[in-house]
Amino acid sequence: MRKRIVTILVFLLGLLAYADVTPYNISKIEVVNNREVPSEVILGNMISKEGRPYVTENMITDYQQLKGLDYINSISIFPKVVDGGIKLIVDVGEKNDSKELLKKKGVIPLSEREKIDPTLIISRIDIVGNRFISRKEIMDLIPVEIGGYFSRKKIAEGYNNLINSGNFRDVIPEAINTSSGVLITYTVYENPVINGIEIVGNTVYSTQELMALVETVPGKIFNINTVREDSQRILKKYQDAGYVLTDVNIGLNRNLELEIHVNEGVVRGIQFKKMVKKQKGARRKATDDVLKTRDYVVEREIEIKEGKPFNYKEFKETEDNLKRTGNFKNVKYEARDIPGDPDGKEIILLLDEERTAMLQGALSYGSEVGLLGTISLKDTNWKGRGQELGLTFEKSDEDYMSFSVNFFDPWIKGTDRVSWGWNIYKTDLEDDDSAIFYKIDTIGAKFNVGKGLNKYVRLGVGTKFEYVEEHPNESKFINGRWPNGQPAEGLNDKYFLWSIYPSITYDSRNNPWNATSGSYVKYQFEVGYANGYDGNAFGTTSLELRKYHRGFFKNNTFAYRIVGGIMTDTTKEGQRYWVGGGSSLRGYDAGFFKGTRKLVGTIENRTQINDILGFVAFFDAGRAWDYDGRDLSYVHDAKFPDQTATTAGVGLRINTPMGPLRFDFGWPVGRTLDNDRGMEFYFNMGHTF
Repeated sequence: MRKRIVTILVFLLGLLAYADVTPYNISKIEVVNNREVPSEVILGNMISKEGRPYVTENMITDYQQLKGLDYINSISIFPKVVDGGIKLIVDVGEKNDSKELLKKKGVIPLSEREKIDPTLIISRIDIVGNRFISRKEIMDLIPVEIGGYFSRKKIAEGYNNLINSGNFRDVIPEAINTSSGVLITYTVYENPVINGIEIVGNTVYSTQELMALVETVPGKIFNINTVREDSQRILKKYQDAGYVLTDVNIGLNRNLELEIHVNEGVVRGIQFKKMVKKQKGARRKATDDVLKTRDYVVEREIEIKEGKPFNYKEFKETEDNLKRTGNFKNVKYEARDIPGDPDGKEIILLLDEERTAMLQGALSYGSEVGLLGTISLKDTNWKGRGQELGLTFEKSDEDYMSFSVNFFDPWIKGTDRVSWGWNIYKTDLEDDDSAIFYKIDTIGAKFNVGKGLNKYVRLGVGTKFEYVEEHPNESKFINGRWPNGQPAEGLNDKYFLWSIYPSITYDSRNNPWNATSGSYVKYQFEVGYANGYDGNAFGTTSLELRKYHRGFFKNNTFAYRIVGGIMTDTTKEGQRYWVGGGSSLRGYDAGFFKGTRKLVGTIENRTQINDILGFVAFFDAGRAWDYDGRDLSYVHDAKFPDQTATTAGVGLRINTPMGPLRFDFGWPVGRTLDNDRGMEFYFNMGHTF
C-alpha cells in the first residue's frame, strides 16, 4: 500500500511539473521492470506515441488504460526532459500470475519469445478514421492482441465484428510484416451522427407511444442494429394487436434525421370471391370464382372497415360471423398492394361456400314409425340471399305422415338485424300406447318476427294457428266407457288453437347445423287459447341450454343439452309435453312420458371420421311428469324425480350429396321402465341438436 501511494504521488508531481510544457514532442517511450508483459503491449495500449506532441491529458488516459489491464498490478508514468523533447518512462508492476493471464488473452509472454519467430507476433494495432467510436470500443471487437500470434482468420473475424456492430458503413483491415513484428491497421468509416427522429404515417398509436419503443438517440452515431431493433419493436407492437399488414421502413433524410415510416396497411376496398379449388385436368372458367351468395349477405357480416388499418382480429370475427350463418365452411383473405399507394391494401375475401341446396330421398326403418319414406327439398341459402326455404314429406306404414313448408329470413335486407319466417305443416300421428290420443291429426301455420340486439342476442315473437283432431282407440272402450265402467270424456275432440310466444335467444355457436364450439340459450313463454272439449286459455314456459367444446382430439366434440319446461293444467292434454323418441330420450318411444312438466338432458360425444362419416356416443336422461289427465291408459305419472329414465347409445352421421343423415341406436340403462322394449333404432336428418 505504501509503495502504491508513493507511485501515485510521483506520477501526480510529474504531471504538475510538466503541465505547461506543451510545445515538446515525445522523443522516446521506455518501458521498464516488465518481466513477462511485452513492451509492445504497453505501447499499444497508450495514446501517447513517439514523435507526437506531449499532452498531459493523454498521460492521464494512458495511466487509466494501462492500470485497467488484467495482468498489471501497478503502473507509473514519468515524463523527463531530454535533448529534443520529452522522454516517458513507464514503470510496470506485474501481477504474480501475469504469465498465465497473458496466455489467456492470447499474448505471448516475454519468457517464451525465444521459442517463436518474432515476425509472426503482432507488434502494433492502429485504428484509423474513428471520431465518435473510441479505440477501446473498437479494440473490444477485434479478437487479436498486441503481443499475440498473427492470424488471418482472426483479422477477418475482427472485420466482421466491426461491420456487424452496426456503427460502420465500411471497414478496411490491413496487415504489414516488419522486422519487429506484424503491424495491423483497421481503417473504419463511421456512420453519421443522427440529428433527430421523426415518425410518420402512424394513426393507430400516438407518436409518443411509438417513441417509447425507440432506443436510437439523437446526437449519437447511426447504428443499423439499434435502428433495426427499433423497427422490430414497433412492428411487434402493431402485429401483437392484430395489425399484421403493417410495414415499418427506417432511413436517414438529407438533414441526417432518422425517419420512421409506418405503413399501417389501410383497407381501401374489399372484394368477395369464391374459393377455387384446383381439380386435375379441369380448365378454369371465368365464372369459377363467382359466389352464389349475394354481396349484401356477406357485407353485413364484415367486421373489417374500409379506410382503417387491416386488423387480423377483425378478420377472425368476420370469419366466425360468416361461418355462423351456416353457409360457409372456410374463409381466407388475400392482401394486394395498390400501385402508387404504399399504405393501402385491397382485401380479397376467399369464401368456400357450403352445399346449402339439398334434395333428400330416403327409405328407412325406425322403431317408432316403422318403414319410413322421406323426400326433402331444402336450401339454407336460397337464391344466395341467406334465406332458408324447405319442403319435407314423410310417410310410414304405421299411420305416420308429416308434410311441411317453411321459410326463414334471418336478416331482412336493408334492416338492422330484423328477421321473419313462416311455417305451414300437417302431421298425422299415431300413439299405440294411448287410448284417448290414439291418432292426432294436426294442420297448422306459424309466423314469427325477430330483432337482433347484436350478433349473439335476438328477441323474437311468434304466433301459431292449428286445427287438431284427436281420435281414440275404439277397442279400448265399451259404449264410450272405460273397462272399469267409468265414462270416457272428450273422445273425438276437435279444436282450434291459437297462441303467441315471445322469446329471447343467445347463440354463439360457430355453425348452426354442425356446431363444434359455442353456446346456445333460448327462453320462451307462450300464451294462447284452445276451444273444443274443456277449452280454456293456457300458458307455457321453457328454457333450453346447449354447450359445445372440443373433446379428446381435433375432430372430437362434446355437446350438451338441457331442456326444461312448465305449462298450466289448462293446456289441452294432446298438447302437453311428450318425452321419448329420437329427439329427446332415445331408447323409449315418443310420448312414453307425458305431462305438464319436463326436464331432459343429453350428452353427446361426436367424432368426425372423415368428410362423409361421423360417429356419435350419447347418454340421455329425463322425463315428463304431472300429467294429471283423463287418459287412464297412461301409467307413468310418477312425481319427479321418481322413474326418471336414463338411456345410452351410439349413432352414425353420414354426409351425402343430398344432405346429412342420422342413424341412432339407443337402449335403456339402469332401471328399465318398459320391460317389453330393448334397443330402439331412429332415423332422421342432421344432428339431434
